[in-house]
Order: sequence, then structure tokens, then C-alpha cells
Amino acid sequence: MAEIALDTLEECILAEAERSRAPKHRCVFDAFEKCIRAGHFKPGERVPAEIELTERLPVGLGTLQKALTKLAERGLVVRNRKTGTYIADRRSQVSEVYVYRFRHRETGELLMPFVRVLSVTEDDTPGPWQTALNVERFVRIDRLVWVEQDPPALSSLFLSCEHGRDLLNVPVEELHGSSCHRVLIERFNLPTLRMEHKVGSRELSARACEHLRLTAGTVGLVWDVKDYSFDDRPSLFQRFEMPPGHRPMELKETVGG
Repeated sequence: MAEIALDTLEECILAEAERSRAPKHRCVFDAFEKCIRAGHFKPGERVPAEIELTERLPVGLGTLQKALTKLAERGLVVRNRKTGTYIADRRSQVSEVYVYRFRHRETGELLMPFVRVLSVTEDDTPGPWQTALNVERFVRIDRLVWVEQDPPALSSLFLSCEHGRDLLNVPVEELHGSSCHRVLIERFNLPTLRMEHKVGSRELSARACEHLRLTAGTVGLVWDVKDYSFDDRPSLFQRFEMPPGHRPMELKETVGG
């Protein structure tokens, strides 16, 4: 399996350290990010073990671990205790949250969201998702999603147990670049053919306040999205809880992916 080019990474780390006064772990993070954005590191390429990296790079183990943790939180790498660390397939992340669309304030460029999966659980907590999916129990996937340096939003995906139960056995580290839309298409032939949106300003949930590090009772934007497939069959319910000051969103009826 292909591995990242450590010579390129070392050069970039040294350049970042010379250019910036930021802490060393931030220089390592920035070097990784630049190598990924420049295409030097490809999705699926393996990142060598931490000990090997410290032997090859001008950084200590603690510094490296801080940088890798931040990279995983930002969805740039996927870490797994058994199989190791890999460059994330960010193209899958775009498909996963394609309804969460934002553009650069100056250039109008469509910005790529980052995704970090927090948990996958089977649940029966009452909510509009039960009515939307016509189920009592469901599989809930909670994620942090964000663009560039913006504060994150909490995204919660709700699937019927029939469609989501297999995800309960997958480590969350392996789901950062996954696509529920693709699962519904490939496994169940349920592409999203239309959506309904409902947006309102109200008190964010306790779960959202906890993960977004907001004071309990904070008022933000709550955005519900219902996905429908063939025969107008409901296939997915999404809820985005967005903190105060979040950048304006773009609603666009683009389906697929």
C-alpha cells in the first residue's frame, strides 16, 4: 500500500517552522494540510507509524501526536488502532454533506466541509425524525461539520434501523469519510430524489450545546432536511444545529452523490 512522501512532508515542516512562530504541533498540522491540498498526499495513502515518523521528521512524539489528533478532528486523516492512519478521502465527505453548502465570502468559491463523526447509536428519542421516517426506533449519527476556520455545527443523521443498523458495528474513526447517501444507493437502491427544508431560530439542544461548547439554552439556527426517494418514500432525516454567527447557508436542490 502506498505511503505518503516523508521527504516532502519534512521539507514542508521545516518551511512552516521557519515562516511561522506558531507552536510546533501547529506547524506539523499546517504542513500536512498543505501537502494534502497540493495533492502531494493522495486519499487512501498510509501515514507511517508514529515511531517511524519521529525517526524521520524533526519533531518529538508528543508534538506529532497533537498534530495527528487535530488532523483527525478536522477530517484530514482517518485513524484506526488496528489498520493505522490514512489520508482521508475528502471527496466522500463532500457527498456526505452536500446539502451543507457554503461559499467563500469574497470569491464565491464553493467551500469543502469537514466532517468528524462523534457517535453512532440506536435510539428511540421522540422527535420529528420518527414521523418523517415512520419508525419508532432509528439509528442516529451525530457529527461535527464545519467550513475552513468557522465554528462547527452539529449535524445529526437519522436512518431507519433497516438501513442504518450495519453502521453500529463500524468504528467511528472509519466513518469520517463515509456517505450515508451512498449507502442508501448502493445497498438499498434509494437515491435522494427530492428534499424538504424547515429552518427556524430557537434554543439549541443540550447535546448541541455540549458538543459546540455553548452555554445551555443558547439560541441558534435549527435546520431540518427530509430526503425522499422512489415513490416519495422518506429515506433520511437530517438536523443541523448551527451556533449564533454561523455564515449564511446556501439552499440548493442538488441531489445525487
